Amino acid sequence: MIGAGLAGLSAAVRLSKAGASVTVHETAKYAGGRCRTFHDQALQSTIDNGTHLLLSGNHEVLDFLHLTGGHSQLVEAERGGLDFLDLASGERWCVDLGTGKGTLSLLKWLFDKSRQPPGLKPLGFLKDVFALKHGRGKTVAACVNTTSELYHKFWQPMTLAVLNAAPQDAAAELIWAVLRETVIKGGAFAKPMYATHGLGTALVDPALKVLAEGGADVHFQRRITALDIEQGRVYCVSFAKAAEVLSVDDAVILAVPHHSVANLVADVKAPTGSRAILNVHYQVRKAVDHPRMTGLVGGQAEWLFQRSNIASVTISGADAWMDKDTDSIAHAVWPEIAKALGEGAEVPAYRVIKERRATFAATPQELHKRPGPQTLCENLYLAGDWTDTGLPATLEGAVKSGRLAAQAVLQSWS
Repeated sequence: MIGAGLAGLSAAVRLSKAGASVTVHETAKYAGGRCRTFHDQALQSTIDNGTHLLLSGNHEVLDFLHLTGGHSQLVEAERGGLDFLDLASGERWCVDLGTGKGTLSLLKWLFDKSRQPPGLKPLGFLKDVFALKHGRGKTVAACVNTTSELYHKFWQPMTLAVLNAAPQDAAAELIWAVLRETVIKGGAFAKPMYATHGLGTALVDPALKVLAEGGADVHFQRRITALDIEQGRVYCVSFAKAAEVLSVDDAVILAVPHHSVANLVADVKAPTGSRAILNVHYQVRKAVDHPRMTGLVGGQAEWLFQRSNIASVTISGADAWMDKDTDSIAHAVWPEIAKALGEGAEVPAYRVIKERRATFAATPQELHKRPGPQTLCENLYLAGDWTDTGLPATLEGAVKSGRLAAQAVLQSWS
């Protein structure tokens, strides 16, 4: 296994539980990739590298958590709803899908304005959803009514959050894939799920424990320099100062970011475009008892997640922010957060985390470059949220990719 991000861990856990001998090589000092939790000295608190929203309809992640025991670290909201704030007007609302299941539950929501975003009209919403369902090869903006209030209050922030891309660029079929598994099924499948002590404690640490108990070897700071391929097989994995020759029964799963694949395997197709994500974590005065998330519109920030006294802000499609210095970023974003939380004007302690190539570019053009788990090499497989899972570059997509890669390996051995 090359890579100990969520995709690599997902594959490794399944192979280990199937009785395979597993070795994991990770370039970084830690596992989890973009989904890790660490103690930050500036904030004197534990924070997540980035903010990720889990929903009760994310069955791939939930299945993985039950495999590792990490589900005990999650708290599920009582209802399928998220609060929103328009920073420009001060208007607040809640998109509350309730707790029901199926079409009847969704229809009840469509005719209850107290639980909807502003501007939602049942017929218009259904037309948008129908267009997205049949929007293969199109962008989100080409499918929904971009002149409506609903677009600015719902479709635009949702697209940015889920696909890390603006509706004018984002692939409609990926938004439909998410809607199909959550919103369309009813509120029971759209309940936010929060990791009370950080995503790492729920998704990463339990997985590493399962691997250790299964006898797997996990190596950190182990950078792969080359995969040596002959006669359609990987026969050797090369490191900076060592090499590992593979046996005829060995398989390799390459679970690295999309932009790193070409450095190791020349003929593997992968998306080439990337999009950035910016996360800013602030130490605020007013702590909360339970984790909560608020969608923000009308400003620069898009999502505000608070756990205890740490307020974490996410800006998606953040390429324009990457060359700004951290102090300028923190001061530019703070007034919006202060307004949302009722905090003072003085900027508190903060940590800025830039991810220049956080996700592949979720455009219709890039979708054609997503490969499946199998490659032309008979013992080389791929995992990663950029592979062809039918989902965006989310936790759900990463975990699914690992499952598909593990299944492909096991099938090759059967």
